[in-house]
Amino acid sequence: MRPKFLKIQMLMLAPLLAVALSACEESSLPADIREKLTRDEMVAPGSADPGPILNKFFLPSKGATDARHEFAGQLRLRSSVMRTEPAVIEPAIIAGKRTQLFPALSVLFLSHDGYLIPVERDILFSPDDESFWQIQVSPGRVWSEAGDGDMSRASFPFILTSNIENETYNGVATFLYDGTQVSHLRYQVTQQLSPYFVQTWFVASGHVAATFTAMDIVGSDAIIEDFRQELAARIPWDPWENLEVKVGRDALSEFDSSIEPDKFIVSGLITPDEVFVRFSPTPYGPYPYPQEMRHGIWSITKSAAGLIATLRLAQKYGDEILDYRIRDLLEFTAEHDGWDKVTIGHLVSMATGIGAGSENIDPNHISDGYIVADQDAYDAWYLAPGLEEKLQYVFRQSNHPWGPGEHVRYRDRDIFLLAVALSSLLKQKEGDAANLWTMLVDEVYTPIGIRHMPANFTKETSGEAGMPLLAWGLYMTIDDIVKLSRLIQNGGQHNGEQILSPTKLAEARYLTDVRGLPTGASNQFGDKSYHMTFWHEPYTTPAGSQHWVSEMHGWGGNVIAIMPNGTTGFRIGNGGYAEFEQMISVSDKLKPFDRERVE
Repeated sequence: MRPKFLKIQMLMLAPLLAVALSACEESSLPADIREKLTRDEMVAPGSADPGPILNKFFLPSKGATDARHEFAGQLRLRSSVMRTEPAVIEPAIIAGKRTQLFPALSVLFLSHDGYLIPVERDILFSPDDESFWQIQVSPGRVWSEAGDGDMSRASFPFILTSNIENETYNGVATFLYDGTQVSHLRYQVTQQLSPYFVQTWFVASGHVAATFTAMDIVGSDAIIEDFRQELAARIPWDPWENLEVKVGRDALSEFDSSIEPDKFIVSGLITPDEVFVRFSPTPYGPYPYPQEMRHGIWSITKSAAGLIATLRLAQKYGDEILDYRIRDLLEFTAEHDGWDKVTIGHLVSMATGIGAGSENIDPNHISDGYIVADQDAYDAWYLAPGLEEKLQYVFRQSNHPWGPGEHVRYRDRDIFLLAVALSSLLKQKEGDAANLWTMLVDEVYTPIGIRHMPANFTKETSGEAGMPLLAWGLYMTIDDIVKLSRLIQNGGQHNGEQILSPTKLAEARYLTDVRGLPTGASNQFGDKSYHMTFWHEPYTTPAGSQHWVSEMHGWGGNVIAIMPNGTTGFRIGNGGYAEFEQMISVSDKLKPFDRERVE
């Protein structure tokens, strides 16, 4: 949730899309002739088409064969000015960094069985780089083509993002290599999610010099085995058209009807046994690596990381941890007593009674006081790089007269403070060496098959590991969304192991008598509410019974909707905060929510 005006320039992509689709219709040349990114273009600077081209040219052409060479070593790029449409990214400077610069890159790769495997899968952060952007690299491919002579070819997907923000700019890069040297590297960025500080919506491309140092990769056998296990654990999905064949196109027509077609990136429906996915093409054709495509999910992170971490600790140490006062876990510098009775449970439900905004609670509106009421203070906290600096800004906020647990006010700072409190709790239980993010990865994500989960952290000058923000900052693939959704649908259990507290997860999903606090919004079926990071949407079936759908929301219209019938709908896009009743209604039609109507 991030209600800030954006200078959205999506209409500029329309003519680009027309050009791309027209190019897709051109007849193919002979298999051994590449139309774009030929060897000559890759080796000689300035000879290639400077603008974005069809994404298909970053993949093997017809007639491609196995790579002639192995790849093992370090690929390096210097930061360079991006060629963008529109030509200038605004603002030019954010937090002292330049938005027009593609970031410097230094990454270790090794090839195996046709794959190009990056050794580092997290966000690559270089504090001395002048670029505003950081980059995250995912596995790609290696191959050979007849026109490349004695060289092999590689490509890999990546995202541009920023440790400050959480939107993603999906890109792809390619280069030629022969085991001792590499060609220029060609990249392009053709799809993005909703930004906060960055005001320009853009596509980008570059043809830049690259250097390569061959080396033996330490732990290469383990890296390859980990990658094999990652591939084996991937959940297959079917194209949306298969679901249309199965249930009829008319039954699905309203699933994404609340968002404009050009504003969604991907959506889908997850059942206990199947996954159906629908992609929106980029202006330059389908994204070449859909399984590797990562999405900055913004505030869905509050549930996918914040709530999940809370429920894991509740399973380990008892549900009573949600009643722990954070005064007993943290040192406070606030000049008021508003924090004295605030508990972990209040933080996870954003019902602390702290923050900006009015004292109007008749009715209370969840967004009252969010960002716009204290824009300068919020941005100062948002931009603060380190943990202690962020905490100082948190504790400068005043308190409301009603105290904790009475009204919900949407506050990123509450979920960030949740991360700090949970970290302190974990250290009390397991010692100072315990790390909240390591616990979450080792005890939740990895056991359910999520082997890599890039995230945003505070940046500490001491060299210590940063604190996961938890309020935003996860970068998820579709595979990650499926696995996490099924863990929630299965009551926090995976392969017979209870990973999350079943009682508190049931409470969060409104499967008990406990209900959250009203948000001040409603739909045709009743009042909406918020509890434990879930937005609860009421829904009444045609038969008249009422149900609740537990939703995770993220800036830009991102949603993961946990349905009461065991299915999950999801959408990643740029559609603002559209209503999601249509998605819920489609799920009910496919697998009726009413138990007596289920065959």
